[in-house]
Amino acid sequence: MDESDRNGLGLFVLRLALGLIFLLHGWMNFVAGEDAFVHEMLVMAGWSAPPFLVWVISLFELVGGLALIVGIYAREAASLLTVEMVTAVALFHVRQGFFIVAVPNVPLAYGFEYHVALVGGLVCVALAGPGAWALSKRSSTDAGTAEV
Repeated sequence: MDESDRNGLGLFVLRLALGLIFLLHGWMNFVAGEDAFVHEMLVMAGWSAPPFLVWVISLFELVGGLALIVGIYAREAASLLTVEMVTAVALFHVRQGFFIVAVPNVPLAYGFEYHVALVGGLVCVALAGPGAWALSKRSSTDAGTAEV
């Protein structure tokens, strides 16, 4: 296996991992409706969190995760999900500190350490492309002139 094959395989694995995370979070929030975790976070951030906004965020994560998994519009999905994660950190998580803390007798802190990892992976996909086994014809070398 040459370096190009390894890079493509690495991006494929990264796409699958990120896509699965976003797909399942989107599905979980979509099914839960007003009981969704994203609803709770928006309320804690001081927003009224209308059901429509929860639905849009949930659908966005669901479709974005699916796009990453199958490799169609993976760069665009990764870019938009990066914006969503940075917004979530700015609105809510930065006040909670860096670490996610869950210890007995201490309130749960939803720090942004997890989001740093997600954003790092999403930026890699946005910059490098979908890698191997993507349904899109794009590759990391033909970013500007690819067919979809």
